[in-house]
Amino acid sequence: MVDKNSDGIKVNMYDFDKLVQETIINSNKLKEYFRMNLIYHQLVTGKGLEFDKIKEYYMGADPKRIDWKKFAKSGDLMVRMFKEERHFDIIIVLDVSDTMLLGTTDVTKNEYAALIAGIFATAAIEASDNVAVVMHSDKVEVYTDPGSELSSMMVLVADKANYGGGKEWNKLTQSLVLNYRPESIVFLISDFLDTDADGFIPELASYFSKVYGIMVRDPVDNTLPQGVGRMYVKDVTGKSVYLADLNRLREAYQTQVLIDITKLRDVFRQYNQLFFQIIPGEDFGREFIKSLGGEEVIIT
Repeated sequence: MVDKNSDGIKVNMYDFDKLVQETIINSNKLKEYFRMNLIYHQLVTGKGLEFDKIKEYYMGADPKRIDWKKFAKSGDLMVRMFKEERHFDIIIVLDVSDTMLLGTTDVTKNEYAALIAGIFATAAIEASDNVAVVMHSDKVEVYTDPGSELSSMMVLVADKANYGGGKEWNKLTQSLVLNYRPESIVFLISDFLDTDADGFIPELASYFSKVYGIMVRDPVDNTLPQGVGRMYVKDVTGKSVYLADLNRLREAYQTQVLIDITKLRDVFRQYNQLFFQIIPGEDFGREFIKSLGGEEVIIT
């Protein structure tokens, strides 16, 4: 579905119903990963299960934990929660700047990023994690609190008015640190174009429990198309226009892209954070789970 943002720029985005439908189809593929986090946490802490609180029954909760006494008194289904069952605050950060609006495959980068966000949010909520969504550019700032309802977050993600603008990573970093707990796990979903990882990853990595960089790039972000010939292009400042032969620039372009991605990857690795890239249209759930622990995919 195509519409325009406040600047009159065309924005492709799933409508709300389509986004929810695609999210449900794909979310099951990540459930086991979030359950794995609980198992890992229990193993490394070595702690038993200490009672914490009573919570409203949720899909997938262990029936053995239902508080039948409360049910008999109030008629409400409640489950007993334990401290080791309290997972994480999952902060899903969507880059909604102008560079994310590009798409030469069946979906644009922002559409695919929205689907990834929906998959994460659904899987995390079903694993009893608290989820917040952040949509950020230099003019768009959408923040929700951890524990927000999935439907309300999906409405924001599907709203085309929340897309467009430049990248303001320093401002994003400051806002994340001010608004979310250090125990949180942050997923940065972006094409990471026009960004300097050295400027924001060190602070995020030193503050939050974990930072995942998920790079969503269209094929033309990494490789110039064949047979285009000469065309007018702007420099990175947007102030100068040149007539360039893209066929002659292709090799140099790809070399520079490789350098940029390698630097980005190395910064994440330097601070012991996970980074990998994916092309819109690929099966994200399968590739993500494989990249975390499988032998078939190498984390780049």
